[in-house]
Amino acid sequence: MATATTSNPGRRKARPIPANKAGAVEAAVTPTAVAPSQSIEPEQRQAMICDAAYFLSERRGFCPGHELDDWLTAEAEVDRALTLCTPANRQDG
Repeated sequence: MATATTSNPGRRKARPIPANKAGAVEAAVTPTAVAPSQSIEPEQRQAMICDAAYFLSERRGFCPGHELDDWLTAEAEVDRALTLCTPANRQDG
């Protein structure tokens, strides 16, 4: 079981994350609905960012004040995942 971390040590004890939610952020940023040869629509990208930011917030127990950090982290994760799926970055063996 994974353990959530907090940027406010001492204020809130880390809570264990249930096994079924441990990979939630990774699942949100994995573009399974988009083939590597396709480009993604801006609306799809935003929905993926929304999902990832939600799961990041959920891991922190929805503590307020980190909304922008969650969004920017989610955006970076989604963009990284999408970049890894582009044909230019694929290596043919």
